[in-house]
Amino acid sequence: MTSQALRLPVPTGWAADYVGIPFLDGGRDRSGCDCWGLVRLVYAEVLGIDLPSHGEISAHDMARVSPLIREGSACAPWLPVAGGAKPFDVLVMRGRPLHVGVMVDHRHVLHVEASTASVIVAIDNPQVRWRRLNLHRHEALA
Repeated sequence: MTSQALRLPVPTGWAADYVGIPFLDGGRDRSGCDCWGLVRLVYAEVLGIDLPSHGEISAHDMARVSPLIREGSACAPWLPVAGGAKPFDVLVMRGRPLHVGVMVDHRHVLHVEASTASVIVAIDNPQVRWRRLNLHRHEALA
Protein backbone atom coordinates (compact mmCIF):
# COMPACT_ATOMS: atom_id res chain seq x y z
CA MET A 1 0.00 0.00 0.00
CA THR A 2 1.40 3.41 -0.92
CA SER A 3 1.57 6.38 1.40
CA GLN A 4 -1.18 7.94 -0.74
CA ALA A 5 -3.58 5.09 0.05
CA LEU A 6 -6.31 5.46 2.59
CA ARG A 7 -4.94 4.06 5.84
CA LEU A 8 -7.17 5.34 8.65
CA PRO A 9 -9.89 4.71 9.28
CA VAL A 10 -9.55 1.20 7.92
CA PRO A 11 -12.06 0.73 5.09
CA THR A 12 -15.04 -1.34 6.08
CA GLY A 13 -17.57 -3.29 4.13
CA TRP A 14 -17.09 -4.43 0.57
CA ALA A 15 -14.18 -2.12 -0.34
CA ALA A 16 -11.76 -3.55 2.24
CA ASP A 17 -11.99 -6.94 0.53
CA TYR A 18 -10.48 -5.49 -2.66
CA VAL A 19 -7.50 -3.58 -1.26
CA GLY A 20 -4.16 -5.19 -2.11
CA ILE A 21 -5.11 -7.08 -5.28
CA PRO A 22 -1.99 -6.97 -7.46
CA PHE A 23 -1.94 -5.26 -10.84
CA LEU A 24 -1.94 -7.64 -13.81
CA ASP A 25 -2.43 -6.32 -17.33
CA GLY A 26 -5.55 -8.04 -18.68
CA GLY A 27 -6.21 -9.61 -15.26
CA ARG A 28 -9.82 -10.31 -14.35
CA ASP A 29 -9.71 -12.06 -10.95
CA ARG A 30 -8.30 -11.79 -7.42
CA SER A 31 -4.91 -13.11 -8.49
CA GLY A 32 -4.44 -9.86 -10.43
CA CYS A 33 -6.45 -7.17 -12.20
CA ASP A 34 -6.02 -4.19 -14.43
CA CYS A 35 -8.31 -1.23 -13.74
CA TRP A 36 -11.27 -2.54 -15.75
CA GLY A 37 -10.74 -6.02 -14.32
CA LEU A 38 -11.11 -4.57 -10.81
CA VAL A 39 -14.36 -2.84 -11.78
CA ARG A 40 -15.65 -6.12 -13.29
CA LEU A 41 -14.63 -8.08 -10.20
CA VAL A 42 -16.39 -5.70 -7.78
CA TYR A 43 -19.53 -5.56 -9.90
CA ALA A 44 -19.70 -9.35 -10.25
CA GLU A 45 -18.93 -10.27 -6.65
CA VAL A 46 -20.70 -7.47 -4.77
CA LEU A 47 -23.54 -6.48 -7.08
CA GLY A 48 -24.08 -9.63 -9.14
CA ILE A 49 -23.73 -7.58 -12.35
CA ASP A 50 -21.69 -9.18 -15.13
CA LEU A 51 -19.77 -6.64 -17.18
CA PRO A 52 -18.04 -7.40 -20.49
CA SER A 53 -14.34 -8.16 -20.43
CA HIS A 54 -13.62 -5.62 -23.18
CA GLY A 55 -10.84 -7.90 -24.36
CA GLU A 56 -13.11 -8.64 -27.30
CA ILE A 57 -13.69 -5.00 -28.31
CA SER A 58 -12.09 -4.13 -31.61
CA ALA A 59 -9.86 -1.07 -32.00
CA HIS A 60 -12.60 0.44 -34.18
CA ASP A 61 -15.21 0.05 -31.44
CA MET A 62 -12.84 1.35 -28.76
CA ALA A 63 -12.10 4.40 -30.90
CA ARG A 64 -15.86 5.03 -31.16
CA VAL A 65 -16.67 4.47 -27.47
CA SER A 66 -13.68 6.21 -25.80
CA PRO A 67 -14.64 9.77 -26.84
CA LEU A 68 -18.19 9.23 -25.57
CA ILE A 69 -16.90 8.04 -22.21
CA ARG A 70 -14.35 10.86 -22.04
CA GLU A 71 -17.04 13.46 -22.72
CA GLY A 72 -19.37 11.96 -20.15
CA SER A 73 -21.99 10.93 -22.69
CA ALA A 74 -24.37 8.06 -22.07
CA CYS A 75 -23.11 4.76 -23.42
CA ALA A 76 -25.47 1.94 -22.40
CA PRO A 77 -25.55 0.52 -19.80
CA TRP A 78 -23.70 3.52 -18.31
CA LEU A 79 -25.38 6.80 -17.44
CA PRO A 80 -23.46 10.02 -16.80
CA VAL A 81 -23.65 11.26 -13.21
CA ALA A 82 -24.45 14.95 -12.88
CA GLY A 83 -24.69 15.10 -9.09
CA GLY A 84 -22.49 13.67 -6.39
CA ALA A 85 -20.83 10.28 -6.54
CA LYS A 86 -22.38 7.24 -4.92
CA PRO A 87 -20.80 3.90 -4.06
CA PHE A 88 -20.17 1.76 -7.15
CA ASP A 89 -20.17 4.70 -9.58
CA VAL A 90 -17.29 4.36 -12.01
CA LEU A 91 -14.82 7.24 -12.04
CA VAL A 92 -13.26 7.74 -15.46
CA MET A 93 -9.77 9.24 -15.37
CA ARG A 94 -7.24 10.46 -17.90
CA GLY A 95 -4.68 7.94 -19.02
CA ARG A 96 -3.56 5.99 -22.06
CA PRO A 97 -5.88 4.23 -22.36
CA LEU A 98 -8.53 5.75 -20.12
CA HIS A 99 -8.28 4.68 -16.48
CA VAL A 100 -11.23 3.71 -14.27
CA GLY A 101 -11.95 3.10 -10.62
CA VAL A 102 -14.95 2.27 -8.41
CA MET A 103 -16.26 4.88 -6.01
CA VAL A 104 -16.29 3.62 -2.41
CA ASP A 105 -18.24 6.66 -1.19
CA HIS A 106 -18.60 10.25 -2.39
CA ARG A 107 -14.93 11.05 -1.60
CA HIS A 108 -12.91 7.84 -2.16
CA VAL A 109 -12.13 5.65 -5.14
CA LEU A 110 -10.83 2.08 -5.32
CA HIS A 111 -8.47 1.54 -8.25
CA VAL A 112 -5.38 -0.34 -9.40
CA GLU A 113 -2.50 0.68 -11.65
CA ALA A 114 0.76 -0.85 -12.81
CA SER A 115 2.60 1.11 -10.11
CA THR A 116 0.63 -0.31 -7.18
CA ALA A 117 -1.72 -3.01 -5.98
CA SER A 118 -5.35 -1.90 -5.58
CA VAL A 119 -5.78 0.99 -3.16
CA ILE A 120 -8.43 3.35 -1.89
CA VAL A 121 -7.54 7.01 -2.31
CA ALA A 122 -9.37 10.28 -1.81
CA ILE A 123 -10.52 11.81 -5.09
CA ASP A 124 -8.78 15.05 -4.10
CA ASN A 125 -5.48 13.13 -3.80
CA PRO A 126 -2.88 14.72 -6.14
CA GLN A 127 -2.46 11.38 -7.97
CA VAL A 128 -6.15 11.35 -8.87
CA ARG A 129 -7.45 14.95 -8.73
CA TRP A 130 -5.96 16.15 -12.03
CA ARG A 131 -6.97 12.97 -13.85
CA ARG A 132 -10.71 12.96 -13.06
CA LEU A 133 -12.90 13.22 -16.14
CA ASN A 134 -16.40 12.11 -15.20
CA LEU A 135 -18.57 9.62 -13.34
CA HIS A 136 -20.84 6.94 -14.75
CA ARG A 137 -23.52 4.91 -12.99
CA HIS A 138 -24.66 1.52 -14.19
CA GLU A 139 -28.32 1.65 -15.24
CA ALA A 140 -29.12 -1.16 -12.76
CA LEU A 141 -28.11 1.23 -9.93
CA ALA A 142 -29.91 4.32 -11.22
